[in-house]
Amino acid sequence: MWMLAAILCCGTMTVQAQEEQEFEVTEGDFNVVKQKGKTGSVTFDYDHARMGNLRTKTIDKETVVEYLQKNDEKSFRKWDDFKQEGKEMFIKRWNEEKSKCIKLTEKDDADYQIIIKADFFDAGNSGSAAWSWSKRDGGIVISGTLEVLDASGKSVCKMKINRYRGASTRNVDLKVPTFHRRFVLFHKSFAKDLLETILN
Repeated sequence: MWMLAAILCCGTMTVQAQEEQEFEVTEGDFNVVKQKGKTGSVTFDYDHARMGNLRTKTIDKETVVEYLQKNDEKSFRKWDDFKQEGKEMFIKRWNEEKSKCIKLTEKDDADYQIIIKADFFDAGNSGSAAWSWSKRDGGIVISGTLEVLDASGKSVCKMKINRYRGASTRNVDLKVPTFHRRFVLFHKSFAKDLLETILN
């Protein structure tokens, strides 16, 4: 009887996991970024995202900035630098596929603008990242939205981001998985996984 209950429970959990896709297009078509020769810019909005444990869906009142100010003064002082470094890593990884997709640029006259907004932010855990065999364990997690605008400002794609967990370490990585390290690697895997949704 207990075994039957466990099987049913696992089945329910599997169905729930399958129903929640990390990237869920709600309007338009994300394939719009598959345009060779076109350019795009990317903007990340994290500052007003509320902190929480996104695995358990326990959300706090604190924003990311408030959390860092209270718990990680060093990261708080360098928050703007971290965001710029993460953005540069995202652009670098994305542009490895530039022959198949729009090329991301820092210029203002791009053909498209990608806006990524986090509503909820999970800072992950350096202990889990350091001791797990998985590159994702302990990684930063966000829930929010992604929107693509064309040059006229018209929305051509909207997407929900459902508890996306980024990488926290590399395959062979001797560096300590600090918040800074996890934040940068999050952006690399984020670009990679977004591209895989349309290129595979």
